[in-house]
Amino acid sequence: MIEGPNLVFLKNKLQRYKGKIVSEVSGEAELDYELLKNIQLFDIQSFGKNLLFVFSNFFLNIKVGSMGDILVNKRKKLNADLSLQFKEGEINFYQSEIKIYQGKPSDHFNFKKDILKPEFDADFILNEWQRNHSERVIGDVLFEQNSVVGIGAIIRTETLYHAKINPQSIIKAIPEKKLIFLLKMVVDYAEEFLSLLKTDEVEKNALIFAKKTCPKDRTPILNKEIGSAKIYVCAKCQKLFN
Repeated sequence: MIEGPNLVFLKNKLQRYKGKIVSEVSGEAELDYELLKNIQLFDIQSFGKNLLFVFSNFFLNIKVGSMGDILVNKRKKLNADLSLQFKEGEINFYQSEIKIYQGKPSDHFNFKKDILKPEFDADFILNEWQRNHSERVIGDVLFEQNSVVGIGAIIRTETLYHAKINPQSIIKAIPEKKLIFLLKMVVDYAEEFLSLLKTDEVEKNALIFAKKTCPKDRTPILNKEIGSAKIYVCAKCQKLFN
């Protein structure tokens, strides 16, 4: 289950390859492999659930699928979608969507939407929600990656619970101060999530994700279908605004 913090955690681990030369490249993805040979990797960044390998005038945008994997100095029996080899080791991507973009990541992505970027702008997101998504349910909008990026199943579940908002609430019916608090919780919890990845205790420390009962009132946790994925909800603690 990949969320924004997972990609930041991985990006940080891969920084040792920054500045290194790609000596060999191969894979099953439809790419111009000649473009990637014998060039310097200038930077490794992330944007939401995407990993970005930045070269001099273009970058690779790598989106790992729900069943995908990224292995460092290891290989699977099946062919990788992309294998980047360096003198110091190799990185292999499996079941991933890989594209080449010309220019810099900031030319293509709005960093104001990324919950783990310094540029994240809660006011920008709030305005976006109120102008373009006011009639929609908050649980659905949070999970999409076009208005705010980096939120997955755990962050969505936990932050709505912390904010005491039922995920089926209509955005225009939710008090603005509640939405502001929710966005603050999204950023705070994403940072906590990132820290917990060091000990692999994200789900263990979650309050209601994959849990049976609410820690506050001991009522059963519901598992509802909202949009394209299920979400855990405490119907008693989380108010429905509609």
